[in-house]
Amino acid sequence: MQLNVLYTRRMRDRSRYQQETTRLAALLREEIRRRGLSIRSLEQKMGVGNSIFQKVLTGRIKMTLEHLLAIADALDLDWPALFRLAYPGAAEAKPQPQKPADELEEKVLAVLRRYGIVPQRPPEGD
Repeated sequence: MQLNVLYTRRMRDRSRYQQETTRLAALLREEIRRRGLSIRSLEQKMGVGNSIFQKVLTGRIKMTLEHLLAIADALDLDWPALFRLAYPGAAEAKPQPQKPADELEEKVLAVLRRYGIVPQRPPEGD
């Protein structure tokens, strides 16, 4: 009997998510090491059970967003700084300048006037 197992997008995504979770755990372990702290001291600071962070950071417990943010709090690392640390290239992306709302409003009003939906402007000075 031959089984054909399809490698679905969902399976690819799951693998991708696991890889990213592993990368984030390694990043947090490195930040803990860089600061000269112990994982246990962070667990005590946050009042979580013994070895919870250790298990999360080594992959024995599935990391949740709550774990990630709690560890950031224990490191006194604000959440935006955590995500900038995790995704430094994203911080470099500059948002496109947006046109002022007045300019957009004028364009919309011009189209509405063109189709007679709103009255034409009265002559200035009236």
